[in-house]
Amino acid sequence: MNTSPIRNTLILQSLVLLGGTIFAWSNFLPLVSHFYALYGTLARVAGCTIPNPFLTPCFYGSFAFLVALLWSVSIYERPSLVQERRLRNFLLLCVVFAGSVVAYEAAQYYKIISDAVSVSCTPGASPFKTSCFYGTFIFIAAYIAAIVATRRLSTSDTVA
Repeated sequence: MNTSPIRNTLILQSLVLLGGTIFAWSNFLPLVSHFYALYGTLARVAGCTIPNPFLTPCFYGSFAFLVALLWSVSIYERPSLVQERRLRNFLLLCVVFAGSVVAYEAAQYYKIISDAVSVSCTPGASPFKTSCFYGTFIFIAAYIAAIVATRRLSTSDTVA
């Protein structure tokens, strides 16, 4: 059985997650730098004009991309259907999380909900211009790659 399509799918999955990780951290680290320059500490959480970056979805999304990337690389090194299914499920949760953040940001931006706590890394920005919006699509792409990888792994006898 030709197993190169499985390997190619696992490589694609890892590359999508690598791109997502670079994208997420390149958006998150400037927030940390800006917050620290403004307040001189990363421990401040109350009375801030911009939210503490470690309390925003940007941090959790960045961390999720990193975890998923490391997980994907380990699956590439030792392919496992069980681990790929778990990664696929994790990526589905990431899609739901990122999508719900974008929906919440949209509800705030379009004044559907008022007096809500801002969770955006860029308060007041259009939800279609936030890193969460783009991160959602990267998570969707990784999730689709995981679906394909799971199907290919489930129908193969061995992986070379």
